[in-house]
Amino acid sequence: MKRSLQGAVAILAVGMAAPALAADYFGGDLRPAYPDTWQQPDDSIRFEYGVAYWYSWGGQNAGFGTPAPGPIDLSVRDQTHIGELHGKIEDLATQTYVAGRAGLGFHTSGTYDISPASSGNIGTGSRIGYAGADFGWLPLGTMTDGFAAGALIGYQYWKDAPDIGTGQYAVGGNPATLGDARDDLDIHALRLGVKGMAEFGMFDIQAEAAWIPYAHVSGALGGSAPDGFNFPGVGAPIYENTQTTLSGRGQGVMLEAMAGFHPTENLALRVGGRAWYLEGNLDAVFNGTAGGAALPTMTIPSTYASLFRYGLRAELTGKF
Repeated sequence: MKRSLQGAVAILAVGMAAPALAADYFGGDLRPAYPDTWQQPDDSIRFEYGVAYWYSWGGQNAGFGTPAPGPIDLSVRDQTHIGELHGKIEDLATQTYVAGRAGLGFHTSGTYDISPASSGNIGTGSRIGYAGADFGWLPLGTMTDGFAAGALIGYQYWKDAPDIGTGQYAVGGNPATLGDARDDLDIHALRLGVKGMAEFGMFDIQAEAAWIPYAHVSGALGGSAPDGFNFPGVGAPIYENTQTTLSGRGQGVMLEAMAGFHPTENLALRVGGRAWYLEGNLDAVFNGTAGGAALPTMTIPSTYASLFRYGLRAELTGKF
């Protein structure tokens, strides 16, 4: 009994001494496992994403000088409704951001003219869209409020393929096959530009201007339905064996300006405009027949070539 009592007293003494020993060992008073200030400071990363609608007017213009048999000119004008998804990640600590966008046309109408072959109305199979991303740095001002401005670098893919009917291809010297004849352009463009934004209470404005120093262009020229190319002085129509392909390079500009209203702290409604323009040099590779005889393959440089799209844009954006 006496030995048991002595053991209990020893355990009690160790238990009472443990807090003091622990405090001495860790260099001071005991602290809770998670102090009151254990949370990280306010996160410097901010996210933004939303949807947009762009009512756009577009056009393609190109001329190909062919001394023999003659010149070919292209003119396309369209009106396209485009839906867009966009997003952005901002690092407020470094005043930088990464932004992405992707748009797709869901209805296109308009007219085309390929001289001296054919003209008509744009069909329902058009494919017009784009996707791209930018990295920006805004060292002037602050991105959290007030004003910020700086530079951006980015990449833009642009698909412009209005449906201009069918091309009449020659098979065995006779035009017997109708093939797809979209005037189909694929553009891969480098963007270098400037961007600025400003907030005024419940309102804001944003604007950017990007220069395209280089763009790679490839694709196809629309077909010659229904009667082939009828060049003056050539006794028989000229038909394509295959659709004429295009390749080349270009340069241009992309502009955008938006004004916004904030019904809540994290929500913005914006309206504004956007304009894209590209010009350059293209080579057309033409294979055809005339009067039942095959013509040699011709690589025809353009005398002029340009592409544009502009219009009104509206967006709904959330920021978190």
